Amino acid sequence: MSIGFLRDPVTAFDLIHPSGEFSVRFMIIAMMISPLRAIFGRRRWLDWLLARRRALGVAACLYGVLHLAFYLYDMGDWGMIAEEALIFSIWTGYAALAIFVAMGVTSNNASQRAMRANWKRLQRLVYPAALLIALHWVYVDGEYMGMVVHFVPLLILETARVMLMFKRRSARRGTQAGALGL
Repeated sequence: MSIGFLRDPVTAFDLIHPSGEFSVRFMIIAMMISPLRAIFGRRRWLDWLLARRRALGVAACLYGVLHLAFYLYDMGDWGMIAEEALIFSIWTGYAALAIFVAMGVTSNNASQRAMRANWKRLQRLVYPAALLIALHWVYVDGEYMGMVVHFVPLLILETARVMLMFKRRSARRGTQAGALGL
């Protein structure tokens, strides 16, 4: 992707969208692992993905940074960049990237040990980041089909995971109530 940019800097504009899409795809793949495991249980291919989830998340972050770099290079005018930063479609992207960077910088064992439970809380910010990215995509592109194609499978899996979680909780309550003779 960036080889063409190195040969011809005019192509920075052409690389903004693909770098953003790759960032989203890596994020979505990383996010799909938990619901897939909740639905299908332990499977070898899911264990393989789980072992690489951190790398997928870091790749999402790096492609997000690359996306920003292409955008900044294409804009080339810091005054215009500052003006656009206040536009909803742009600041949603900046906010999502800020979350990605915080998650990416702390995606290592030392940070996980140092932050303890706060590390997990920080990682859960991927959900608001995903919402910000979806909004960024729709408002920058002016159409929603690309965003829908990418995000609906994740939404379906997350919905199935939540439903399964409630079903299991309900079944446990029923079992507990039966054991107590209620």
